[in-house]
Formats: sequence, C-alpha cells, structure tokens
Amino acid sequence: MSSTTLDPKLLRSFLVLAEELHFGNAAARLHMTQPPLSKQIAQLEELLEVRLFDRNRRGVRLTPAGATLVTEAQRLLAQANLAVEAVQRTARGDFARVRIAFNASVLFMDVEHLVTRVENALPGLQSTWEEMGSSEQTDALRQRRIDIGFAQAPHALQGLESLEVARVPMAIALPAKHRLARRSSVSIAALSDEDFVLVPRDVGPGFFDMVIAACVAAGFSPRIRHQARHLLTTLSLVATSGAVSLVPQTLARASLPGVALRPIAGTKVEASYSVMWNPANTLPVLPRVLDIFARQ
Repeated sequence: MSSTTLDPKLLRSFLVLAEELHFGNAAARLHMTQPPLSKQIAQLEELLEVRLFDRNRRGVRLTPAGATLVTEAQRLLAQANLAVEAVQRTARGDFARVRIAFNASVLFMDVEHLVTRVENALPGLQSTWEEMGSSEQTDALRQRRIDIGFAQAPHALQGLESLEVARVPMAIALPAKHRLARRSSVSIAALSDEDFVLVPRDVGPGFFDMVIAACVAAGFSPRIRHQARHLLTTLSLVATSGAVSLVPQTLARASLPGVALRPIAGTKVEASYSVMWNPANTLPVLPRVLDIFARQ
C-alpha cells in the first residue's frame, strides 16, 4: 500500500498509541474516547493489510510490522511538517528564490546597496543573477524564466510592468588617441563624421532609440559601422576600431584600456534604468522585492 494513501491523522493516532501502549491513555492524549481510537487503528491496519498491535489481557504491544511503521510514520510526518513550513515561509517571503536578469551596465551603477537592502529585509531569500539584453529580458519575463529584469525598459512593454530605479548620465566613448579625447567634454554634434558602435535595436530597443534620437537632435544620423550585443563589447570595439559611441557614464568604472569617456557638452542625455516584471507572476515574495526597489 502506497504511503500517499495514508491519512496523517491516522499516523498521529498510531504514534501516540505506540508510545502509550494503552488505549485509554492514548485516547486521553488525543482528546477522544477509546472507541474512535480503536476504529482509527483498525482502519489503518486494514489499509496496510497488516496487524500493528497485539492485544490481550496483559495489555497492548507492537508487532514487528508496527515497530517498523513507528519509524516510517515519524519520517513521513516530519516531511509533511517541513513541507508545510516551507510553503508558509515562502508565502511570507522568508524563504524563496528570485531570478534576476541584468545588462552589463547595471553592474557599474552602484546597485550593491539595492542587493544589500533586499538581503537584509529578506534574509531567507536566494537570488540568482543572469546577464541578458533588455529584449532578452522581456522575452524571459513573459516566458516566466526570470522574475525580475533590470535594464533600460523598452517603450512597448506589451503586458509587462516597470518601475524606474535610476537615471544615468550618458557619456561619449572615444578611442584614447582620438583627437577629441583631449577635450574635457565633447558635444554630440562633433561626432557627425564619425563611425559609431551601437547595440542592435533587437537587443536593446530603448537604448538604441535613445542614442539615435540624441544624434538626430544634434543634426545628423549616426553612421553605424559596428554592432555589439553588450556595452562592454562596445567599449572594446571603440578601443580597437577607432569608432565612437554613447554609453552610460557609469561604465567609467570598468577602466577599459584604450578608451576615453568624456561628458556630453551642451545637452543632457540620460539613460533610464528600470526593474521590469510580469504582473501574472505569482511568486509570493515578488511584491516585497519590488517594494524594496521602489523605496531605494
């Protein structure tokens, strides 16, 4: 007989009787009379098709099968209690796993304080982090492969929701030996004749549109010569190809050789970074994590 057919209530009554070896005493501990207890033990024996107790005038004693069931019943009930506790802790947000995706620039945005706040507020939380472009993140959110995305949110979220958590000034990335690298700041208009490195629109639509709009506002359409799926790769191509780019100022922390980052002169261009999530995601801890991000 499969243990999954056993009623935990029957197992608890059995264990009390196995300890007391007296129906009257066991019934008193279980806050019942003796006949219902006898009926429960008989039901359990019928389910298992074995005799669990020997009863005679001298008292009650466990059969070998009953002695075996004591160990197994204790194990089954302990597992059941652990399962209940795990579910309740998850519902409270005290123990859960949240899957977070990020793009490379996020690592240089002083997000450590956000991670620390989450860990302090939810000490049982286990988080896993995976690098993805913003389009990859939105696909993964819809497919429930991640719980939170952290990137520049696209304009069309298509059923997803987002919350802005940071605005980051953009900077101009130049080869270290470029003629403009000697300046303390560089206007976007000064790049009109330059080749550009840019993240493809299918990877980062929000970022791509922002750079194009900034260049158009400066009076030209950028000549995109190279494409890079990650911002750190963008910097590498700037260093090796002689092309230029616009990147978040926070990437200065990467200290990549051969690249000079200069503030943008004459205009303010900022990248908006948001946490994104799927409102259909039923992970119990998700609202608490999002609340911590909202209060950062």
